[in-house]
Amino acid sequence: MIKLNQSIRHFFGDEGFDEGIERVPTETLIALAHTLGIFNGTTDKATLVKSFRRLWSEGESDNRVLIVDFFKHEGKTYPNPKPKEKPHEREEKIDELLEAFTLDADERRELYAAFIDVRSRKITPEKIATKLEHIRYLRKRETLEKALEGKFDYDDSLEYYAPIRYTLGSESFTKIHVLKTLPLNNKRLHEESPETLVPEIEELKSALTAQKQEQTDLFVASLNLENHRYLGRDEIVTALKSAPPSAAYPDFPLPPEILKRILSSAYEGLEFVDAQDELLIEYTRTLTLPQSSKTLEHTLHVQLEIGDITRRIWREETIDLQSVIDAHGEEEEKHFFSELSTLIDECRERSKLLALEEERLRDMVYELLVPYMGPTFHISAKTSRRVLFAFDQRIAGELLRRQRQELLARTVRDFKSLFPLARSLRRKLVLHIGPTNSGKTYTAMEHLRAGGTGYYLAPLRLLALEGYEDLRDHGVNASLITGEEQLIDEDATHISSTIEMLNFDVEVDCCVIDEVQMIGDRDRGWAWANAIIGAPAKTVIMTGSPNAREAVVALAEYLGEALEIIEFERKNPLELLKTPTPIDAIEPKTAVIAFTRANALRLKQQLSKTYRTSVIYGNLSPEVRREEARRFREGETDILVATDAISMGLNLPIKTLLFSKADKFDGQNQRLLTPSEVQQIAGRSGRYGLTEKGHVGALSTDILKKISPLFTGAPDPIKIPFNVMANFDHIMLVSNILEERSLSAIVAFFVENMKFEGPFRAANLESMQEASLIVDRYELDMRTKYTLATAPLSTSSPLVMAAFERYVRALEQKKPIAYIPPRHLGSHAFTMEELQEAEDRIKEISLYLWLSYRLGDYFIDAEKARSFRGELNRFIENSLQQSHFVPRCKTCGKPLPPQSEFSICQSCFHNLNRAKQGVRADRNSQTEKGSRRFSPRGR
Repeated sequence: MIKLNQSIRHFFGDEGFDEGIERVPTETLIALAHTLGIFNGTTDKATLVKSFRRLWSEGESDNRVLIVDFFKHEGKTYPNPKPKEKPHEREEKIDELLEAFTLDADERRELYAAFIDVRSRKITPEKIATKLEHIRYLRKRETLEKALEGKFDYDDSLEYYAPIRYTLGSESFTKIHVLKTLPLNNKRLHEESPETLVPEIEELKSALTAQKQEQTDLFVASLNLENHRYLGRDEIVTALKSAPPSAAYPDFPLPPEILKRILSSAYEGLEFVDAQDELLIEYTRTLTLPQSSKTLEHTLHVQLEIGDITRRIWREETIDLQSVIDAHGEEEEKHFFSELSTLIDECRERSKLLALEEERLRDMVYELLVPYMGPTFHISAKTSRRVLFAFDQRIAGELLRRQRQELLARTVRDFKSLFPLARSLRRKLVLHIGPTNSGKTYTAMEHLRAGGTGYYLAPLRLLALEGYEDLRDHGVNASLITGEEQLIDEDATHISSTIEMLNFDVEVDCCVIDEVQMIGDRDRGWAWANAIIGAPAKTVIMTGSPNAREAVVALAEYLGEALEIIEFERKNPLELLKTPTPIDAIEPKTAVIAFTRANALRLKQQLSKTYRTSVIYGNLSPEVRREEARRFREGETDILVATDAISMGLNLPIKTLLFSKADKFDGQNQRLLTPSEVQQIAGRSGRYGLTEKGHVGALSTDILKKISPLFTGAPDPIKIPFNVMANFDHIMLVSNILEERSLSAIVAFFVENMKFEGPFRAANLESMQEASLIVDRYELDMRTKYTLATAPLSTSSPLVMAAFERYVRALEQKKPIAYIPPRHLGSHAFTMEELQEAEDRIKEISLYLWLSYRLGDYFIDAEKARSFRGELNRFIENSLQQSHFVPRCKTCGKPLPPQSEFSICQSCFHNLNRAKQGVRADRNSQTEKGSRRFSPRGR
């Protein structure tokens, strides 16, 4: 907090926050309120200043950090217009005022330190006198505490340790107790000397100690040592000996095992879960669902206060748990019935068009609810959403049967007719196919530059940027358009963009569609299908690998358009190495291929001990990937570790390419690489013009054996039919006919029921489905829901998903959405987890910028987000140049071995197995007990 106070003074001419904030302009105060998320519509400066003063004075460090960061990024200062104090003026005034007092050296030093940071005009003789009196009083207290062997509390009572004797029959021992006198007279403490006070307080201590000894003797005498209702003699003695100094009758603590023994003997069948500050017991309870014969069994947890039970045990009082247990169970059931009633009411509202009978409605809800119920009687928000979604699906079938005929009559089944401008042109389709390094894209770009107008459509933002720079380097006026970035040239004749950003309503002379084999991609293939069918260009040139031939031919036949196929040969040969290359024998200009981020980073760390190493994987931002590629290209690093992210468009001076694995996870299964994947990746070695031939190998013999046949094998052709994505017209069509406002239900219906003429099927996009489930929880119009659901959402990142939920919530409330930057960002990441967080924050920015181009009235911090993307990219780049990432166990956080392929340590792995075995054993035991299990209500 001190550092934050010092930091804010930098922006306010060395004045504090309360003074400096008055000089900040109103528009800046409004921007600060937006950043903090507290803007309530007021633009009155006095009100804003008052709000910020209150926020700063509340002492929340998170708020202060955000305020300081805001002024740092604004880069402005608001100095005090009044003249500053002259140098040494404050010191001279202090020295002058101290001359009026009789002081020793320590007093002078403490007074000087107390006022050296106070403004001169606020230093007065009265304040110095008051401070001096306080200093001398504190000295007196220290003298008294030392003489009395104690400490004064805030209320001027003396706390000290006293030896108390315990005699229990033939056994005797002494314990130290913490005793505390009544508050002493503050005036006397200030005015009278220690010589007078010490004897009096010593008498108080002696009297209090004697009183405590007497109370202890009476307590010990009252103990029933031989026939205590709950405790044995040894247990009593042990408890008294082990009690903390502050304990007093009847609050002497008892060990957990004694509490469990006593309660278990009184209440058979109780299971004890914990015994720390509270005692947690659990038992099974059965409940019959309303208006049904169905039953639910759940585990009731009751927390008992250990202190209350302990006091009852010492006093030998009856411990009545039954009323506590019953009351807790009835309260849980009451809350559950309320939640159940709310859920049934919501299902009744959603199914009102069907006029379901009450019995059938409840049977449907119970059938859907019971499988999701956990061991406690509670319907969580997540469970409620699941039941409602399943209920919607269940009744959607009945609604569909009533309205299917009308729906099918209005459905646009001929997909190509959705692109009228492309259909009106006499298009020529050209396919450039060939392996990597064959010049097919280079030739296509020559045609594009020669055209009067044109599009270059890339699979990645990085390649769109390279296409944009290529056009401009050749003197072509061009614009760049991606989902999150637009560089618009008013005189542009050409546009380089990511493929999803193609404008189907602007005619051009030539359109180049790069990496056309991506039409077979499970998640993004629809974008290539749309582009090939709907690109509004006189000439459409597609470039891709040979396995795309059949797919493009099928599309051309469906479109009835002429197709010219031009085959390209690789410009220099590729050679498969006959022996593996050990990791310690790798030569410069080598790329080592991994297939996961974790493996890429692990290899990078291992290689960095010997080589200068770059690393590229898909989770990195395009800017960082480009910088890592540049470092390798320009010789700043010797070795490149990369995932198959380099197989798409990156031109690198790779002499040798080595596979570290021969299998990958494709989003659904762990499988062997395909021939087309091996050949596409391997083709990145042996760049034409830099080396005579490329070399392909592996790090081990077994991997080389798997790679060899794939390297020479025939690539698998892309499968037909192709995925197509639900456009907004389709969404609204289904919504209107089914009277359905749930986007997730509409998307599910589209996937299951929509049929097309031609080689197409509705794409099952899991990320769109997941996003739809989120946006359906908010009151938004269907177009906004659709826009949010098609955003580039990284559903595996909790950070991105949390930001997405925040955006959706703000849109529902029609509030402006500020970009909230990371609070702390060092020079580089020290662990893989910190690096992962930075990568996720880049994805968060990409999502924010993507939405800012479509919902610009709400996403107001696009420039700020871009600025922080640059900082995060530098942070990630600096991190990748380190070689000491510490992999940690995701369960306990302990460091993992550098070469570990697992995300948890051996200890946690064994604990997990033991826990699973224990759960299975408990289930078997509970099955055997059957009706013998304890029922508290039955007692």
